Amino acid sequence: MTEQIEEILKKYVNNKDLADVKFIVGKNEDVYYGHKLLLGLVSEFWFNKLYCEGWKEKQAKGQMTIKLPELDPSPFGSFLEYVYTRRISIKNSQVFELWKVADEYGIPQLKKQCADMFEKKLNGSNVLNFYEFGIKNGIEEWNKVTKKFLVENTKTIFTKVNCLEGVQLETIQEVLKIERLLAREIDIFKALHHWATKRKETTYGNDEKVTIKSLLKDFLPSIRLDLMSFVDIAELEKTGLFPPELLFDTITSLANKHRITFRPYSRGGAQLSDMKVLLCGGARGGMPRLEHLKESFTSGGICNIDIVDINDSTPTFETMNKYDAIILRSRRGVSISNNHTLGNNLGRFVETGKGLVVIAINSLIDNESYQIKGKLLDEGFIPLVVGERVSHEERELGEIHLPDHPIMNGVSTFKTKDYTHIIGTHDINGGKLIASWNNGFPLITEKKKEGGNYGTVVCLNFHPMSTRMTMDCGKAWLQETDGEKILSNSLKYVILY
Repeated sequence: MTEQIEEILKKYVNNKDLADVKFIVGKNEDVYYGHKLLLGLVSEFWFNKLYCEGWKEKQAKGQMTIKLPELDPSPFGSFLEYVYTRRISIKNSQVFELWKVADEYGIPQLKKQCADMFEKKLNGSNVLNFYEFGIKNGIEEWNKVTKKFLVENTKTIFTKVNCLEGVQLETIQEVLKIERLLAREIDIFKALHHWATKRKETTYGNDEKVTIKSLLKDFLPSIRLDLMSFVDIAELEKTGLFPPELLFDTITSLANKHRITFRPYSRGGAQLSDMKVLLCGGARGGMPRLEHLKESFTSGGICNIDIVDINDSTPTFETMNKYDAIILRSRRGVSISNNHTLGNNLGRFVETGKGLVVIAINSLIDNESYQIKGKLLDEGFIPLVVGERVSHEERELGEIHLPDHPIMNGVSTFKTKDYTHIIGTHDINGGKLIASWNNGFPLITEKKKEGGNYGTVVCLNFHPMSTRMTMDCGKAWLQETDGEKILSNSLKYVILY
């Protein structure tokens, strides 16, 4: 019987036949029709307006005309639909306005339907808008639901750098007050930085008095630097928003916490972008391949990378010692000019406390011509032993053994095009296994030799070229995955440790 009545009433939704009240809504004066009896039964607000206050002066030919220029026509139309059918159909973006209509007209059942709809539609893209609406209108029940969703999904929400775009300052302040937010602190900072950048562009334009730093002045003190990694601190340093002394003290504190010897490159305002790196590489295929590799390493903000072709010459220790870190990349089929001398000089370099990134393939392949030799290999600095080159089919990132390691910062995917070459050994020579291939072989390892103030050596067991450089090479890693982050994070890591 109820369903039959609803079907009958549905025919009269915004139907002027027998209507005794006409609404003119919004600036464009959209017209809606209704019936006083039903409106009065559903809403005490409308009962008083229609029967007690009467608006009799607006009646004509038995029909009352009511103007509501301040209302949005669409939510009002949905309100009328509810009056007749007890159902609503409305876009997500308009559920706010319909809730306000239901609140003003005193219809708790409609408010509940809006709240239920809102909870079902809640997602990472709209939760902050819902939260903002709840704060502005003092809707505690909405705030509880949105807070719960924020706490449970913060990490995912804040991985999108534009998640705060368009959100008001006061709302962001309330969000940051929520306890148990599980987002990475660096992601929160990046979202704030993006918010300030967009606000500067859209609101203040060329006004030099308003800067990114001034827009963030209330937020910067709340950024919890002690929850960041060394690589995260390096990201902050590039923005110039934090005093170098503060970042230095933070890194020193982190180093002491983890019993790490940190080299104070940040003292005196020096930045990672000022660091000098030497890429010792074999140039089979020409220098463009080494230039491509250089670009991948510089994606993390380290700009000063020089290249030396180790097939033609061997850099002296004195030359190496002018740099803050070194990258070693040998090439199969091209002999190293002097692999023993090169290995001796690299070993001495690491003994000074400076860092080294080794591309395992082909530096550790069991071949006299292009395998690294000398002190670096003989005294066990490298966290992977010499082995045979193994080719295997399409491979990808497997287990991450140290998920909080700075090298894994922002790394979620890594995959080769068709196949890849690696050093086929599980022996990491007393080092730490950071991540493995999905077939179990080491992918990323590190080692800091004991017994002295040695530098850190990171070993990357994959072909370093991406499909951006060589689409026709099946062993390249896919550019859309996180290979560049692994390369750049590794270089920053050996500099900071």
